[in-house]
Amino acid sequence: MRDKARHNFELGDGFEVALCRVLRELLPDRVGVCRGYIVDRNGDAAGNDIIVFDATRFRAPRAPESKEEVPVEAVFARIEAKHTLYAHAKAHESNPGQSLVKACSQVADVKRLVRAEVPLDMVAPRFGRPAGAVERRPGFPVIRNPLYGAVWALNLETGEPEKRDRARAMSLRLREIEDELVGSGLPRVLLPDAIAAGDLLVVQAVAAPGGERHVRPFIAPDTERAIFCGVPALATGAMHLRWAIEDIVLGEVPWVDWLDAQLAAAE
Repeated sequence: MRDKARHNFELGDGFEVALCRVLRELLPDRVGVCRGYIVDRNGDAAGNDIIVFDATRFRAPRAPESKEEVPVEAVFARIEAKHTLYAHAKAHESNPGQSLVKACSQVADVKRLVRAEVPLDMVAPRFGRPAGAVERRPGFPVIRNPLYGAVWALNLETGEPEKRDRARAMSLRLREIEDELVGSGLPRVLLPDAIAAGDLLVVQAVAAPGGERHVRPFIAPDTERAIFCGVPALATGAMHLRWAIEDIVLGEVPWVDWLDAQLAAAE
């Protein structure tokens, strides 16, 4: 996956476009991939990067170079794509859009978009089990349709003093970002569910008997960060994305609300 993304990038495609092309080969036909913005029912938009959506609810664009506006109810995931991710203590002044701080902020903007929550007992729209029949699994969200947010990058830069221990550098930066987020009164679930950069992967996990950790597809109230070095981060990140997509049950698109609004305007 890394070789394909790098190859497409070297042929002249932007890194976002290169990743879109690769993801279209890896993901099943029911899943669409495009670039653009995610829009909620209030008309608020966020994103401007890679969107992974339910292709049965939103048409797939003809070319990944085009940008779309995808309704949030149809979205599985949003990926913030960077050629090089800078995890410095301060945002990289020459290119702040590539900093870890900026990437986490952009993921949070998307996760703050409004969409109706799907309860744990819902199997499909308008079909579910009796209330209380389903218990939350340890380390999983309290709803069925969390919006998965990830940051992917070909390369990772941590700053000269921290190159020897990039995992520690990443952990410190993420702790600072999380402390600032929570300190401002926002939930930590607005942070990325996964970060894949260079050969480093950050995901969520829960403690297991014997001192082990079990990886989870989403950030949840009882998860903690797990950082792995020396892995093919993009390929492993793509597997993590596939797992998240399989676990998500999307809710209904608010066609009735939109139709009522149009008819009211006509009156």
